[in-house]
Amino acid sequence: MNVQNRKACFIIPYFGTLPNYLNIFLRTCSENNDYDWMIITDDRSYHPYPENVHVIYCSFDDFRNRIQSNFDFPISLPYPYKICDFRPAFGEIFAEELKEYRFWGHCDLDQYFGKISNFVTEEILTTYDKILCLGHFTLFRNCPEINSLYRKPDKTYSQCFEDAFSDSRHWIFDEWPTDRHTSINRIFKQEKIKTWLCPECFCDLQPFQSRFRRTLFNYETENWTDDQVKNEIFLWKNGKLYRCFLSNGKLKKEEILYVHIRQRKLKLEQYDENTSSFTIIPNAIESADDYSDNQIIKLLNKAQRRALLYPDEISRKLVLILGLFRAAMTKISKVLKG
Repeated sequence: MNVQNRKACFIIPYFGTLPNYLNIFLRTCSENNDYDWMIITDDRSYHPYPENVHVIYCSFDDFRNRIQSNFDFPISLPYPYKICDFRPAFGEIFAEELKEYRFWGHCDLDQYFGKISNFVTEEILTTYDKILCLGHFTLFRNCPEINSLYRKPDKTYSQCFEDAFSDSRHWIFDEWPTDRHTSINRIFKQEKIKTWLCPECFCDLQPFQSRFRRTLFNYETENWTDDQVKNEIFLWKNGKLYRCFLSNGKLKKEEILYVHIRQRKLKLEQYDENTSSFTIIPNAIESADDYSDNQIIKLLNKAQRRALLYPDEISRKLVLILGLFRAAMTKISKVLKG
């Protein structure tokens, strides 16, 4: 890789068919040419990967074997979603690929970036060893001390990375477990590592709600709260990303670092990659050469009206009910066969 003048590299393992919104994700990456992304996947289908997005093709078994080769105990990695627990070890696992970068990190594919350097400034990169603290955007200083810190024991819960890596259950080791489990963030807090926190600079959306609504995470209390704004959409224009909402009847636009849409299924029929702007609304991505304030307000009102019928909440409940039914039938089938 040619990494000259690149500040960091995000590592994204993804096995299975890449999502239909990948090309839009790649477009937002391409406007951040001082950052790199490395996608590790078994999907060899064509996508317009820009210069700063590198693809490594391998099977899930080969990927699992590479992780296992870094540890002298049996790891448990039965399915791709469990990969998230191993993210804090990527600095060691991919040391060769990352050796020229100042920082490395991880993110998701169901998100869109604005101009990263408008928020993660040179001063921040110089001052802090860890940037943000959630799975969809975390950066670590690329040095042996920080890269190996995940190996430190958690004094609060009397656990360590081996417990997380050898358990087939998902520990959320890369983020904030909801139960009494250790995680990389709790270890970093314990070791008093300088971490840059700015929960207002990005939007992590409530999953499966019919309107976009941001959730905010408090690093000190480890609690989530809902933002007061209950209806918003997002405008991407010439590399910058804006959060758009109404306040006292007036349109507000706030530039943000990124938006995490949380695995929503968005329609792309009205998206054209040749336009300079696009909007992200609760059920679609649409594009145009430009958007007036009046057009943005109309889209906000449209999202508000759509939410009255709660279509996404109903869809999510049906998925959960169907999943529980299938799980129950599988257990019954095993009992009957046994």
